[in-house]
Amino acid sequence: MNELIYKDTGSLPAGRQERIDTWLVKQFPYTRSFFHHIITRAGILVNEKPVKKSYQLKNDDKVKVDDLQRYLGSEILEETPKIDIPIILEKDDYLVINKPKWVLSHPKNLRELSEPSVVGFLYHRYKELPSVGNFIRAWLLHRLDKETDGLMIIAKTEKWLAHFKNLFDEKTLAEEHADKEKVQLKKFYRATSHLTLEGEKFLDDIKEFPFTISEPVIAKVPFTMAKLGITKILHIKKSDQTVALELEILTGRTHQIRYHLSHHGLPIIWDYLYGKDEWVSMQLTAYKLMFQDPDGEMQTIEILK
Repeated sequence: MNELIYKDTGSLPAGRQERIDTWLVKQFPYTRSFFHHIITRAGILVNEKPVKKSYQLKNDDKVKVDDLQRYLGSEILEETPKIDIPIILEKDDYLVINKPKWVLSHPKNLRELSEPSVVGFLYHRYKELPSVGNFIRAWLLHRLDKETDGLMIIAKTEKWLAHFKNLFDEKTLAEEHADKEKVQLKKFYRATSHLTLEGEKFLDDIKEFPFTISEPVIAKVPFTMAKLGITKILHIKKSDQTVALELEILTGRTHQIRYHLSHHGLPIIWDYLYGKDEWVSMQLTAYKLMFQDPDGEMQTIEILK
């Protein structure tokens, strides 16, 4: 641990003392939120004792700070729960998993390390895989919402990591709809939605399938920005109050399918965020992947109903 000595400079108004979290961000290039999580893990000691984030420093307090790199590297994934995730296909170079609902693709912050995640599963099972980023996004080329189950590709070698990354980048960077269609990487979903009057009119106005929704997505997440999303409706099957849809996405915007369907009066069943249902088990599944491998062969992997 690094040991620092706090010195009261008298810069605060009379009667006020400096909080440990605000002082730490002046000493290191990290946020208060980052230090909050380290404090809760007893990674910060004041006079040899753990403290709360609101602790007010006193002159000559001895502050010991844990090795911060430990909280930025993959070793911290030791704290994630050990879980099993079904492996649909495993090759020497890659695997395809079937992520269950309520499992994170990756923790978005240190607080979420305690939740089951795909990254945690991979860390405990494989320990070392090629990485596309820091520990929090390690090994993941794409993600699924926590509430969505289904297929995800994981690269096991640098060759396949580079290949898949190129495919995803090619899909993302293609500006024209037709160019996105040509990329040999396709992701398909099944959804079951409530059939509102607005939704029924929307579907009745569609002359033929597949039908493409090419509209901005405004996700209900902090600091959201409107981004163009392209969702293809391939097939529908209506009943009295619901409709089953098969879909393909040509872009990977946050909550893209959920937003597009809800925006047209077809909120997904049990989607608490874009519908009115309670938080139960959202009816959205990533059921099929098609991709070209580095040898030029097309692979199709599907979860049957």
